[in-house]
Amino acid sequence: MSPAAPSPTSFELERQRNLVDQLNNQAYDERYNNTSLTLKLAEDALTHARRIHYTEGEAWALRNLGIGNAILGNAEKALEYLSQALGIFEQLENMRGLGLTLSNMGTVYQQSGQLDKAVEYLWRSLRYLQLIPDLAFFYAQTLANIGSLFGELEQYELAKEYHEKALKIHQEIGSQRGMFFSLISLGTYYQRLRNYEEAERLFNTALDIASELGEEDLIVRTLLAHAQLLNESGRHQEALVKLEQGERLASEIKNTHLLLSGLVAMAESQIELGLIEKAQKTLEKVEAIRNETREGVVEYFLPEIRAKLSEKLGDYEGAYKHYKEYTQKRLAIQRALSQNTLTTLERILREDIIGAKREASADIGVARRIQEVLLHGESELKEVFPNSVYWSVPRSLVSGDFLWVGRGKEGAQILVVVDASGAGVSAAILSTIAHTLLYEIITIRGVTDPGRILSQLHKSLLDLLYPPAKKANPEIEAMQAEGFQVGICTVLPSAGEVHYAGAHIPLWIYNPLVGWEQLNPDRRLIGQRMEEEKTPRLYTSNIIPVEKQWVILFMTDGWERQIRASDGKRYGRSAIRDFLNHHPPVDLREWMTNVQKEFEQWRGGAMLTDDVLMVAVRI
Repeated sequence: MSPAAPSPTSFELERQRNLVDQLNNQAYDERYNNTSLTLKLAEDALTHARRIHYTEGEAWALRNLGIGNAILGNAEKALEYLSQALGIFEQLENMRGLGLTLSNMGTVYQQSGQLDKAVEYLWRSLRYLQLIPDLAFFYAQTLANIGSLFGELEQYELAKEYHEKALKIHQEIGSQRGMFFSLISLGTYYQRLRNYEEAERLFNTALDIASELGEEDLIVRTLLAHAQLLNESGRHQEALVKLEQGERLASEIKNTHLLLSGLVAMAESQIELGLIEKAQKTLEKVEAIRNETREGVVEYFLPEIRAKLSEKLGDYEGAYKHYKEYTQKRLAIQRALSQNTLTTLERILREDIIGAKREASADIGVARRIQEVLLHGESELKEVFPNSVYWSVPRSLVSGDFLWVGRGKEGAQILVVVDASGAGVSAAILSTIAHTLLYEIITIRGVTDPGRILSQLHKSLLDLLYPPAKKANPEIEAMQAEGFQVGICTVLPSAGEVHYAGAHIPLWIYNPLVGWEQLNPDRRLIGQRMEEEKTPRLYTSNIIPVEKQWVILFMTDGWERQIRASDGKRYGRSAIRDFLNHHPPVDLREWMTNVQKEFEQWRGGAMLTDDVLMVAVRI
């Protein structure tokens, strides 16, 4: 029996991973200039990544295969690869990969006329892209894609708004390539409004950028866009000149996608100019390339061009057949451009993408003031726990994380930290409700046992959120997934005890002799209705003997979930444990300053992923 092959050394493994990364980077760089090479390099990267079990490299290779197939018009295959990549990125919690892949999938759905799907995936991608500063280019590109969706729905003012927003971002980050695409999109917008002069000016500006960059694929794209404008405005001879230039360049760089798009437009110009034989030869060339490459990008446009050619040749039966095919394809797309799609777009974009602007309104400002007055903060904390530190960073103007502190019978000191599901306004409303219920349970009813507080809070929320009269309301039913993460402890100084109960939020205790210890919470959300539960839900309190100078700590999951700007990686639970173990809370203020420094260094300029709240108390 031959001996097993030795496992690669860490150095060799790192070398092989670097090889996969290089193949993936080269594959992505060649996607437009040589799509066939992109697919080959991506296949090689995928093979190597799977052989060495390099999961992240596998995901990037699958994404490149999806992009390559999308460029070649193989939408179904592209989505298959991109879906596989998305699944891996979700497992790895790789924010960068999630944002980029979701945007790619949205673009493919958009090009396929599946606008409902396009809306969903483009919107989801923005959630991740906006968090990572060096992905501003892709964030802007996704905004531009959404602008194009509005254009297809003939909502031109909204289209212009998003194209201009994308252009502004590209200008701010100095992305010439991004500026190019935004100018092309805006030019197309003005072309649809028949403002040909402004459209031509924008296309010429885009051509200047493409020429300055020396990127031939961009030059071809500009020639094609300009030619479409010239054809539409009746300047067919000028359009033909542009298209012939584009054909030569597209052939030189071996970009089948651009070559076929240009040839179809060229056939249309030739038909309009009466160059019937040339138009026939152009379409024969299109068929030959399509048969060789299985390129599907021109599938929608070909029937109309064939119909025009058949009509010029006097073949009216053939023209009818082609026009019928074109009409069927057009009607299929029109069905996708439904009012439901428009409604979905407006709701998502107005409520979520433009959320920061909306939240700056006077109404949200008032809501923030109400939260500041109603919810407890550092001043209330100091009244009950003088030796304590408090840190709260809301992701938006209003927050779903909050603190509740108070005193109970027999000198009990009660500390509650809550994290409502969701973010922004909806989470803030839920938090205000929960804060009021805690006041009733602890102050009015006099309950101090943490387990009983959780059980009563859960029941009160269920009674409030799911009253029998509203169970049939789909909006109420949809809230079943909502709930609260809660951590509660009651400190009894005279007994030298801390009583703790939690729902998803653990309690950390620092003993100077042994360091930090974590007490695990119950994994059931407060206020989340479970159909199978037939009896009242009970939460159990844990009793922990403590001594003076020990520290208790509660935190919501904002720190754990915060992503790093450089690579989109989450901070994670294990990293929090490592940090705490290396930073004993000798001086609470200094310790909290170190926590905040660690958070900001990790964040590196990325947007907040979630609300952050942390409270530490010295016994």
